[in-house]
Amino acid sequence: MTDRNPSDRDAWTRIGDLFHRAIELPTEERDAFVTRSTDDDEVRREVLSLLGAHSRATDFIEKSAAGPDKDMPERIGHYLIRGVLGEGGMGVVYLAEDSRLGRTVALKAVAPQYVGDPVRRERLRREARAAASLQHPGIATVFALEEIGDHLYIAGEYVPGETLRDELARGPLTPARAVETMLAIARALAVAHERGVIHRDLKPENLMRTPAGDMKILDFGLARVHDPVSTDATLSADGSVLGTPAYMSPEQIRGKTVDARADLFALGVVLYELLTGVNPFAGHDSASTIARILEIAPERLRQRAPANVPSVTIGHLERIVQTCLRKRAEDRFLSARELVGALEDARDARAPAPEPAVTSGRAMWWWKFHQAAATIGYALLLVPLWRLRDLSEPLGTLLFVGGLVGATAAGAIRLHAWFASDLDRARWYREQRQSAPWRLAGDVLMTGVLAVEGVIALLARETWGILLVAAFAAVLVAFAIVEPATTRAAFDEDKT
Repeated sequence: MTDRNPSDRDAWTRIGDLFHRAIELPTEERDAFVTRSTDDDEVRREVLSLLGAHSRATDFIEKSAAGPDKDMPERIGHYLIRGVLGEGGMGVVYLAEDSRLGRTVALKAVAPQYVGDPVRRERLRREARAAASLQHPGIATVFALEEIGDHLYIAGEYVPGETLRDELARGPLTPARAVETMLAIARALAVAHERGVIHRDLKPENLMRTPAGDMKILDFGLARVHDPVSTDATLSADGSVLGTPAYMSPEQIRGKTVDARADLFALGVVLYELLTGVNPFAGHDSASTIARILEIAPERLRQRAPANVPSVTIGHLERIVQTCLRKRAEDRFLSARELVGALEDARDARAPAPEPAVTSGRAMWWWKFHQAAATIGYALLLVPLWRLRDLSEPLGTLLFVGGLVGATAAGAIRLHAWFASDLDRARWYREQRQSAPWRLAGDVLMTGVLAVEGVIALLARETWGILLVAAFAAVLVAFAIVEPATTRAAFDEDKT
């Protein structure tokens, strides 16, 4: 059901209605109720999937609230507790002083349910060591994983300042500030991803702006080390979900294998929130939020952004947000580095916004077909140009050379665009803007050659002249009307 066309509103309405009726029932009665209530296998599977995600998220929230003792201790091991910095899903974070090294740290008490057996504890140690290996000014350093009594604590860098959540309380950021903020976060995240470490809980509360204006990613102490062989998407073995539901990717909610692209989904949510002041998937409760993440495309950014934001800027940012928020991980940016490139383009935007990210489908097939057909057509048209060059020497030879140059330039650029659209979307957007004038010049040159040679051939009563004049009209329509239309269809978010 997640791959249904968004216009299939009837199916989504039935799913939503059945889902909300089911969650009113006791947990043990829900599956049987859904099975009895619909004969549509797709609807039944999707509702059961939503119920499973809702149960995992609810269990996560309830367990988090029952975390460590909220009474602040005076000392934990060799750490002197100075205050409480905050409370999150994984436990309480204390402001503490390391009495051995004489430094201030953020000491996070890991909730007991996440370290209740030797396997989980060992995995937590391994992942904390990986997080401790990250050295980047945009990542809060993890100092140690401490085992004190029956509890585990993560000692990390104390970062003064305010979180993006605090900043958002004063309203949305300007586009320029939002882009610079996200660039700093994405660059730091790229370093972590390249070392195989996935955060899995990116949200405004875990993104800190220091008094100097620098950005820091917090809470890498419970990140996941990506193992392509493993199918375990969570820290625990019982399918519990780690993360904050409103910022979790669809695959993370469903308990599937999670890779770095789950972090990119979370960054898309954060960027949308920075620009509009609202979460794109926020519902009236956790169940509706989960359902919206899994099934609903968020409202277009240009519809929520302030009216005074330039259209060029909002076009770039909308493409970035929508690419990050793709339901399927493979349709998002390929990496944080690619996201950095897109954000740099948005920051440096001076031209009309590039088209949104590529998706598979019939529209994309037609776009590629047009690129190939234009290239092959230009090559074939060189044959009559060569045969007719003797009609008006030396003009005929010059026309053939002009056609050869135009066909080669336009064809090579189109074929490059074909391959680049599949391999590196960020590069494709940059190169499209850079190469568009050259492709247009090739098209115009070829069109002019066909028109002139066609008229000369008709005056000489050569039947080739009819072909060349017809080709002139076809090429003019193709590059002026057909190609822009296929490009919009293939790359427009409304089509996906």
